[in-house]
Amino acid sequence: MKRPKKTKEKPEKTKISTLQDEENICFVISPIGKTGSDEYKNFKEVLDYVIKPAAKNSGFKLKVIRADDIERAGSFIKDILQNLLDSFVVIADLTGKNPNVFYELGVRHSLSSRTILIAQSLEDIPSDLREYRTVIYDTTAKGASDFQTRVTKYLEEIYAEPNRPDNPVLDRLGSILEQNRANLEKENLELKKQVESILKKGAVVKETVKEEYDRTRVERIIDLIGAKRQYLPYIKFAREKGANEESYSFPIRQGQFELYYVPKHLGVPDLYYFAIVTDNIRWDRDLADIRVLMQKCSQGQNIPCKFIIVTNVDVTTEKKRINKAFEKMKAFVKGDQRELLALEIWDKTTLLERERELGIKVDI
Repeated sequence: MKRPKKTKEKPEKTKISTLQDEENICFVISPIGKTGSDEYKNFKEVLDYVIKPAAKNSGFKLKVIRADDIERAGSFIKDILQNLLDSFVVIADLTGKNPNVFYELGVRHSLSSRTILIAQSLEDIPSDLREYRTVIYDTTAKGASDFQTRVTKYLEEIYAEPNRPDNPVLDRLGSILEQNRANLEKENLELKKQVESILKKGAVVKETVKEEYDRTRVERIIDLIGAKRQYLPYIKFAREKGANEESYSFPIRQGQFELYYVPKHLGVPDLYYFAIVTDNIRWDRDLADIRVLMQKCSQGQNIPCKFIIVTNVDVTTEKKRINKAFEKMKAFVKGDQRELLALEIWDKTTLLERERELGIKVDI
């Protein structure tokens, strides 16, 4: 393979130089082959003379590594998986339809966005990925230059919007899970109606909730405050312009609590754990789940986190006691993290107030 001529490094663009002050990892998924084989030599040259120069001259501080660059004791597979999880950017070379490449790409797609697909031919791209942009490259000097131009453009888009879904898993999984949950909720309500009907015929039923709870009321409020359901166990964000993106892990579910967040282009996101109670309220259970979440959300992340219990009954008399218990639980959290934690109880009255504040309920 003819090696492209080395070109002089271009000066950093002004708009790029303000973005990143520290180095990020760019992990490369590609065929490797046995050391000394033609496959190894060909893709090593692609790495050294096409991919690395493109990353170096893009204006972003990226350290490019491939699996065979990892030199430390321990599990080779574990190191690959760790890089697929932690790397800010992943470049996946689909040339040759290598099965290991597609396995690692599938893992990356299930964990994160910020993946750039490349290949030497359109024939190397499977139909499931045809709708996603792929950089087609060749190994000539002109091909390497064109590759650098396109990769730089992709990197600019990634740095500008790092959490935008860019693969079929993140694009579609959220809607699939939401639909499954909605179907299960509907089935659950139907079963409850059937059970209540049977019990009323042969026994006196203790009335706890007369009005059937409508989950869509809460979903409307969540939509209007801009909160999104979080399906991955970590959130990445930059605290300020020019800062490196940080990654923090949070439980996506604990008991009835589900994680939502309000994304921000820059700065700390707002985190919410919603527990939408559709059966009898069990304060001991919900407070126990909150205590677990408090511990896991107070590991130095310094991110505000609000726990919200939603019910369609009136619990005005209970709120003071539950808030007092919550304050006692905060005593077990490190002092600098306590003020970041808050509890809200949205009962029948509070829900109506929220709806009026957001313009959902108006006088007709």
